[in-house]
Amino acid sequence: MGATIRQNNADSHSRLNLSIIASSQHPTTAIHNPAHLSKITAMKSLIALIALSLITASVASECFDKSTYDSIDNDIEEIASGIDNEDDLIHFYGGLVRMVAHDFMDYDRNSGTPMGSDGCIDWDHEANRGLWGSLWCDDCELTKLYNHKYGHLSKADFWIAAANAVIRNLSVDKSLDLVDTFLWGRQDAESCEGQGDRIPTGSGCREVRDVFLDAMGLTWRDAVALLGAHTIGRGHQEFSGHDGYWMPSSREALVFDKQYYEELVMRPWRARNIGQREEDFIASTEMTHEEPQMMLKTDLCFWVDTDNHYPCCMRTNMWMDDQNWCDWEETLSDSKCTRYDNDSPHMEAVESVVEFLGGRRPSENNDPFYQSFAAAWFKATTNGHGSLKALRRRCSDIV
Repeated sequence: MGATIRQNNADSHSRLNLSIIASSQHPTTAIHNPAHLSKITAMKSLIALIALSLITASVASECFDKSTYDSIDNDIEEIASGIDNEDDLIHFYGGLVRMVAHDFMDYDRNSGTPMGSDGCIDWDHEANRGLWGSLWCDDCELTKLYNHKYGHLSKADFWIAAANAVIRNLSVDKSLDLVDTFLWGRQDAESCEGQGDRIPTGSGCREVRDVFLDAMGLTWRDAVALLGAHTIGRGHQEFSGHDGYWMPSSREALVFDKQYYEELVMRPWRARNIGQREEDFIASTEMTHEEPQMMLKTDLCFWVDTDNHYPCCMRTNMWMDDQNWCDWEETLSDSKCTRYDNDSPHMEAVESVVEFLGGRRPSENNDPFYQSFAAAWFKATTNGHGSLKALRRRCSDIV
């Protein structure tokens, strides 16, 4: 089943002068008083659990028609239009896609409790930080929209339709329309113990294989396509420990296109946070970018071997202000990142990156990425569901 794709026009989105889904994150107010920290943490956990029990009742959609799908699309844009701060807008858009990804990335076909897209997320788990309280909560605009207007749908169905709206509205010329591949009928789970333990942390391609291939039953091509969603959103240190945009600027983090792959291949990435749990890569300095530009090891492993050769630097022959770029913060000029051998199973990922670039650079051809993303998104959001249905023409026709 393919997405509705329209030919993209050449426009101002050329990016060669230069974004698990770990990420669109947003800062919240921190509490620093150690005398009260444990009590406050316990109270927040209790409140979250109570709210979780109220918002995760087992619900299945009664009916879902095209007009309802379009209405969700319009309502998501209306919420977005009321967000004045660009960083908040990036958090809303990227966070919504991230929330859906965290709902489907817990699927394990080998488990007696497979989970998958079931409207259930362990909000207290560190892997899901940044979702509860700012995107999904009693006072959050998205939650209020669901409760007041779409409560007859399961959260799982609603979340996916809402994320589809984000993807369509941020794609070039709004050309990535996933309506033709949307199916409904998911039932929300009442509980999902251990959900957060299944979410990848961005440590590299061993994790990609474990989660996307072995547990979810996807391919390397699917995984590369899905992580292309990092083209929107950002990471925030307070939640994931990874600070920065995948894109060179906040403006470009509001466009859903193939630039993720261009950045992956073209930027001079060097290791950051070496020896810490949040090991990743950075391609910026305070002299070149207003905000840090970063990639996870899980991103860069689609191009170079970050599992077996880290820390490393992509361009050991690049200089800036009489200093080797790779030695800007750490001495890495003698540790160039290594490419995969031709017989490596990771070559499927490398070849997918090349394909999603859309041909000879520079190129405005997003079709290879859009088509592959639509196929992978369909697989990921329908995993474990055997009786989903296409949108009805009108629910009012049902007696």
